[in-house]
Amino acid sequence: MIFLHRGLSLILLAFSLLSTTLALQADLAGIVDWHKPLIGEYLLEPTPPLFVNHKNASRVVGLTKKNVLAVLDVENGDIVCRHHFEEYDPVISFHVHDDKILLLSGPGGSTARLFSLSTGSLSWERSVIPCEEQIRGGGVLTTPAHLGTDVSFIHAQEGGSGSVVVLSDGKRITKLGLKDGKQQWATEVPGAGSTILFKQVTSSGSSIHVLGIQNGISAQTLLTTTLDITTSAPKNDLGQIPSIVKIPEQALISSTDKGDAKVVWTEHGRIRIVSIKEDGSVGRDIKDLLPGKGKIYDEIIDVGLRSRGIILGRRSDGGVDVVNVIKREKIGEFELSTKSDERSESVYSGIETQSGVILNRVYWSFTVNVGVAQTINIPNVESTDIITSGFTFSYDTASHGTFLHAAVSPTLDDKQLPTLVLTTSSGAIQKMQLDNPGWIREESLADIKAAQFVDLGEPETEEVREVLAEEGFAGRLSRHVAELKDLPGYMIRFAKRFTSASYTSALQVKPLNTTHLHRDQFGFQKLLIAATANGKIFALDSSTGKVVWSRNVGLTNEKGSEIQIENMWNVRDGEGGREPMLTILATKTVGETITTVAYHLKAYTGVITGEVDPVNHLPLGKILFEGKPQNAFLLPFENCGSKAGVLAVIDPSDSLHIFPPCKKVAAAVEGISHKLFYTTQSRSIDGTILRGLIPSAATPGGALKGEVVWQHPFSEGEVISETKSVVFDAVASFGRVLGDKSTLYKYLNPHLQIISTFMPSTKGVSSTSLDGVGRVYVLDSTNGRVVYQTEIDGVVGRGGIKVGMVENWLVFSWLDQRGWKIASTELYEDTEKKGVTPSQSTFEDVAITAISQSYILPSEVKAIGFTTSKAGITTREVIIINCKNQIATIHRRLLDPRRPVGKPSSRDKEEMLIPYEALVPMDPKKVISHKYEVIGVKSLLTSPALVESTSVLFAYGLDLFLTRGITPSGTFDILSDTFNKAQLLLTLGALSIGILVAGPAVKRKELKNKWY
Repeated sequence: MIFLHRGLSLILLAFSLLSTTLALQADLAGIVDWHKPLIGEYLLEPTPPLFVNHKNASRVVGLTKKNVLAVLDVENGDIVCRHHFEEYDPVISFHVHDDKILLLSGPGGSTARLFSLSTGSLSWERSVIPCEEQIRGGGVLTTPAHLGTDVSFIHAQEGGSGSVVVLSDGKRITKLGLKDGKQQWATEVPGAGSTILFKQVTSSGSSIHVLGIQNGISAQTLLTTTLDITTSAPKNDLGQIPSIVKIPEQALISSTDKGDAKVVWTEHGRIRIVSIKEDGSVGRDIKDLLPGKGKIYDEIIDVGLRSRGIILGRRSDGGVDVVNVIKREKIGEFELSTKSDERSESVYSGIETQSGVILNRVYWSFTVNVGVAQTINIPNVESTDIITSGFTFSYDTASHGTFLHAAVSPTLDDKQLPTLVLTTSSGAIQKMQLDNPGWIREESLADIKAAQFVDLGEPETEEVREVLAEEGFAGRLSRHVAELKDLPGYMIRFAKRFTSASYTSALQVKPLNTTHLHRDQFGFQKLLIAATANGKIFALDSSTGKVVWSRNVGLTNEKGSEIQIENMWNVRDGEGGREPMLTILATKTVGETITTVAYHLKAYTGVITGEVDPVNHLPLGKILFEGKPQNAFLLPFENCGSKAGVLAVIDPSDSLHIFPPCKKVAAAVEGISHKLFYTTQSRSIDGTILRGLIPSAATPGGALKGEVVWQHPFSEGEVISETKSVVFDAVASFGRVLGDKSTLYKYLNPHLQIISTFMPSTKGVSSTSLDGVGRVYVLDSTNGRVVYQTEIDGVVGRGGIKVGMVENWLVFSWLDQRGWKIASTELYEDTEKKGVTPSQSTFEDVAITAISQSYILPSEVKAIGFTTSKAGITTREVIIINCKNQIATIHRRLLDPRRPVGKPSSRDKEEMLIPYEALVPMDPKKVISHKYEVIGVKSLLTSPALVESTSVLFAYGLDLFLTRGITPSGTFDILSDTFNKAQLLLTLGALSIGILVAGPAVKRKELKNKWY
């Protein structure tokens, strides 16, 4: 019986999923979807992007804020290889040596990995801080994260393969073999303690020199220690250097080929240099390098050339000198590098050559509005000969902001000019050569804060959209009459399209641009508006992923962006020939002041309405209040003038503000204030409290003061993981007919909020390090009533609880010690009598019945979403992101909480319920991202197409992925490519002719029968 039961389960499962097994045909891959791999914005400290020439190819190696090690092809900007790491393993620094890339990551640089520069493959991985040491507190995250970490390569001896010395946790030195990563020795630096932090390491001759900083009562001082390169034994006591250092970055150590090292730092406006001998003793030859009469050095600029003994010194007037530490002398300077209102702040970079170095400076000239690159080539560091060159280049400051870094090539062209790879404040990466701007990577798209689909109009409507806005009834009627002359041609084109067009050919649409903005016949092609966290807005073609237009909302510079996007809403559609409009909510930081601002964005053109700054020509937006918003939502009203939806924004004092301001809307809001509810959260030592409020009396500034009507306190130590609102699209069915012909009526409440929380089992411990108790709440925001609640023991904090709810269907997943689980819950109104209709009011106190079931998943769940459709008829599916960086769907039948345990009854068979199995299999055919590895995706956005069967999905996080190939119930409303349309037309034509011919004969026969 067991085998029969399992066989029946498989048969029913296969039958129920038959319509979806061909959800994505192989020949549609790359046609119905696209994938844009990204790396994120570059990290500039301590190892900025590095230009590398390798095997007749140019590469740029760098770390990004998205925890990615990436290698780009300089020729075309494509990704050669990339490695993405988990959040608990933050990248620290990278170091290139021959054909290898050494990466330090983890708290305190606890892990070392070696990658091949040619293939990107991992050669080896080693933990340089023992696990027991990490448990005792080793590997602590510092600020900055790279403080107390460093790497120094040791060249191969005869018959050897070379090695590397790693400084981690500010005190531990580990020597590893480059070939296999085998640990040769490891030791803690003698003297390391709570007041001493070792920050840099360098190898020279038979010694390893380590530079440390000792925190004193009034100042920081430098000290060094020297270890034997073979045995790790200390060669001498700690060497105290007479010094006063303000910040750790202003002290460096550089090695020579003779076994000794040089320590350099700034003190009292001078660059001071001292020798560390091979035996570890501190020399008495401290030399002060002065910049010139009446000037002082403000700082040392490390451009990654200290292994060659080259640093930069910035003078008090802004000028920058080139200093040879080993020779203890200034060997040159960058011309016109002093402070001036005619140019921007300069960014400096450097690169090692075979026997010398190349230094580069980039800045923006306000007088001629061009970018300027200035290069100093030192062919041999042993000499004082230098070659200077430079060039200007065009650059769009309005779109890309200011320069943050310029990776310079290690080779120069015939004109002694380099190739540059620029990093900009807007997040873009751009190749630059003399009068030849190259590729641009918009890496700010890796940090999208909000996204919305905008439906496009029909081609005929969009072509006359501007005319419709001003055209009256008479004008429109006359225009339609005049266009009747094109009717025959239209009928011919329609017949040709009907007989020859196919589904596949219809998917191959014309790319969108600013002059071509209309949809395809199925409504798959939309405009995708994406707002990045730093205030840059992109319009993407949903069919190709190409950028149609982009706009900056605020200023960006080396300190970051003054604008931080909070959210975005569609507030006006394109019906009636008008242009769709969106509302953007953001916070603006100027100095110490934070304000909340809102903008109106026209979707087709990217134009932001309202006033602009007279200096930088950026939109000013509407300032709503000071501080950050707590909540925001759309009101059921339209603005009197723009006919756009009105946004309600809640300020820090719980008051409600309206955007755009409108007296009629404000009066209408006051009229329904007893039915308008919103929530805020307040946190204290005792825990988090969720509060429900309604708007009450108006304040002098026009805002409506919030009045608390209910509160829901969470337990002490209970941390909120996710908060989401229930998704309500088109609802096609209000109930579920059971096998006995009775009906379960769905509990449909648009005011529900879903909250997942986690409470560690041990107080005072990070919520991501141990397991604990997880809870899922479904609350009614109108009265604070807990509609549904469940508690889960043994939840691992690192996984959290992912939640999602659509209509009456709640799905949540979590990680426990045995793996990933997923639960499905359906909420119904508790009606015992047949024929009882469901509740029609949110404010009625309705008894709820919850039907739940949990399952085992063979994969991690990084995010949860749902498919959607235009009329709600198509079966919904759950969309998840799994541990393989794939986007997959799970059929609703597999997660049906009413799946019978044991042998199905006749009623269960009537409903076609699948017998319960604890494991939900991951069908490879349901992986909608198929061949793509979609890395770092955390958010899912769905939109219906014009055809009921198909859902459009946009996934974003690090990578971007969009597909139009989700058909949960099959393409029941689309004819296949093999359907013979010509035969259908011929059949219909023959039937029509037959009717016309036989009709009179039939009528004569009927008349004859009446007479006779």
